[in-house]
Amino acid sequence: MKSVNSFDIAIVIVYFLIIMGIGLYFMRVNKGGKEYFTGGSMIPWWMSGMSLYMGNFSAWIFTGAAGFAYSTGLFTILYFCISPVAYLIGSSMTATKWRRTRSISPVEYTLTRYTMSTQQLMGWVLGMNFILSGGVQLASTCKLFAPLLGFDLRIIVLLIGAIILLHNLLGGLWGDMAMDVVQGVVLLGITFIVMPLSLRLVGGPMALWDALPPLSFDHTYNGVHYTGHWLAAILMITTIGIASGAAPKFYSVKNERDARRVGKTAALFALSIPFVFGIPPLVAKVYWPDLSAVPFFAPFTGINPQDLVFVGLVMKLLPHGLIGVFIAAMLAATMTTLSTVYNMVSSIFSRDIYQGMSRRTLTDRQLLTAGRIAAVCIGITVMGLATWFVTSKTGIFNLMQTFFTLFNIPLTVPIAFGLIFRRVPKWSAFGAVVWGLITGATVRLLLNWDIGPQVYLAFAMTFAIFSTSRWTGTLYTKNKLLLAAISVAIAAGMAALFLATPVGDVAEWKRLLAIASGLALGGSLYFFARVFALETEEERAQVAAFFKKVDTPVDVEREVYAAGRRQVSTLPIVGRTMMLLGGMICLAFLQHMSLTERVAVAAMSCILLGFGGFMWYYGRNMERRGETMRH
Repeated sequence: MKSVNSFDIAIVIVYFLIIMGIGLYFMRVNKGGKEYFTGGSMIPWWMSGMSLYMGNFSAWIFTGAAGFAYSTGLFTILYFCISPVAYLIGSSMTATKWRRTRSISPVEYTLTRYTMSTQQLMGWVLGMNFILSGGVQLASTCKLFAPLLGFDLRIIVLLIGAIILLHNLLGGLWGDMAMDVVQGVVLLGITFIVMPLSLRLVGGPMALWDALPPLSFDHTYNGVHYTGHWLAAILMITTIGIASGAAPKFYSVKNERDARRVGKTAALFALSIPFVFGIPPLVAKVYWPDLSAVPFFAPFTGINPQDLVFVGLVMKLLPHGLIGVFIAAMLAATMTTLSTVYNMVSSIFSRDIYQGMSRRTLTDRQLLTAGRIAAVCIGITVMGLATWFVTSKTGIFNLMQTFFTLFNIPLTVPIAFGLIFRRVPKWSAFGAVVWGLITGATVRLLLNWDIGPQVYLAFAMTFAIFSTSRWTGTLYTKNKLLLAAISVAIAAGMAALFLATPVGDVAEWKRLLAIASGLALGGSLYFFARVFALETEEERAQVAAFFKKVDTPVDVEREVYAAGRRQVSTLPIVGRTMMLLGGMICLAFLQHMSLTERVAVAAMSCILLGFGGFMWYYGRNMERRGETMRH
C-alpha cells in the first residue's frame, strides 16, 4: 500500500492556494450582508443545485459512512438511495415559496410568520445543531488526514479548521458554491475511477454480489441499533430537512423557476451516490475481512478502523498524483460543507439572534461585519468540538446520527410546514419545537429507544401540536373543560408509554424523569392552547401579509438587478480552475506507473480538462448573451 509522497503534497498545497484564490476573487462581490449570505440572489441554478448535492459530502461520507457500509453491507446501499428521493420531494414542497420569502437566513421569515420568541428559539437550536454536526464533519476530515500525513489528530483539527474559516470569511456564499462545482467534478471523477478499480480486486460486480452477506434489516453498530425503521425515519427527516434546511440554495437564485431546478439538479446528481460511495466499502468488506491483520489499519484498531476503508482502497489503487487529488478533494468537500454551515449559522446569529435581541436596525455593511464576527466564533467552537469527537469511541457515524435525528424533526417541521399551513397561530411553531425536543430527548437519551421509533414519535408529537394549534386555541376559548380532559389523557398516555419501555439498562432515575416529561408534555397543552388563543386580528393580518408576499412572483428586474447590479461571472473562473488542476495531474505521467495507473491519470485529466474547457469557452458568451437579452 502506498504512502503520500512529495508530489501528492504539492498538489494539496496548490489546491489550497486555488481555494483561497477563488475566495479572494469573490471577496470583491461581498459588499454587504445580502451578497455575503445569498450571493445577491444571482447564483446560477446549476451551481446552487451542485452545491446542494455536495452538501452531503464532507469527508464524513468517506470515513463514518464508509465504516457503516463496511459493517452493514447492502443495508447501507438502501440508505444511500434515500438522497435522490428526498431531494426531489423536499424541493417540490417549498422551493418556490422559499424564493418568494426574499429571506437571507433560514429562520428570518419566522419573525413575521411566527413570533420573535419563536425566531430566537429556532435560531439557537438550529445554530447548535449545525455547530455540533460541523464538529463531527471536521473530526471526520481530520481522522482521514491523520494516517495520510502522519500528523497528530489535534494539530490537524486546528490547521484544517483555520483554513476552512479563512475561506469562508473571504468568499461568502459565492466562494462556497464556486468551490462546490470544482470539487464536485473532482470528487465524482475520482470516485468513478476508484469504483471500477476496486471491483477488479474481487473479480467484478457479480463476484462481489456473491461474496457479500445477504441483505439484513437488523444491525447493531458501535452499540446503536439500526433497522428498516431507521431507513424510513431518515427518509422522513431528509425530505423535510430539504424542504426547510436547503433554503439558502433556493433563495440565492434569481426566481422561482430556478429554485425548482435546484432540487431537480441535486436529485439527478444524487443517483450516483449508491454506486460511487457505496460499492468501494463493500469491496473492502470482502477484500479485507479482518482489518486488524492489515498493517494500514492496525494503528487504529481501538478507534473504529473501518472508518478508513475507503482511504485504504485509494492508497492501494490510485497512483501518486491522484492520491493528492483525492486528499485535496476530501478537504475541499469538508471545506465547502463547513463553510456553508458557517455562512448559514452566522446569518442566523447576526440577522436573527443579534439583531432580533438588540432590536437594532443594521445597515447592510454592519450586517456583513456582524456575520463575519459570528463566523469566527462558530469556527473556533467547531474546532473545539472536533478535538473531542475525533477520539470518540462512539464512532463518527453514530455521532452524526445522534445530532441529525435529535434536532432535525422539531426544527424542520414548523419551518417547512409554516410555509404551507396558513391558518396555524403565530405561537404554533414554539409549541412544536418544545414538544419535539422534549419527546426526542426523552426516548433517545433517557430510554434508549431505537432511532426509527424515536423519530416517529418526535414527528407525531411535533406535527400534532403544530397542525392542531388553531383548534386547541379555539377549544381554550369555548370549552376549557374538554381541553383539560384532553391534556390529562395525553399526559397519562405519554407517561404510560414511557413506563412500558422495557427496563433493560435504563436507570431508575432516567425512567422517573421520562415519566415526568410525559406528564409535562400533556400538561403543557393547556398552557400552549391559551397562548394560541391570544392571537390578535393584527397578528393575523401580519400573517396574511406574509403569505401575500409568498404568493407574489419575484420581479427579477426590480428585485435582483436593481440599482444597476450586474450578473457575476462564474463559468470562466470555474473552468480555468478545472483546467489548471487537469494540467497539474498530467505531470503524474513523468513518474513510473503501471498501465492501469496511466489509464486512471489520463481519465482524470480528461474529465477536468474537458469540463473546464467547456465552461471556460462557453461561459462568457452565455453570460454576455444573457445580459444582452436582459437589456
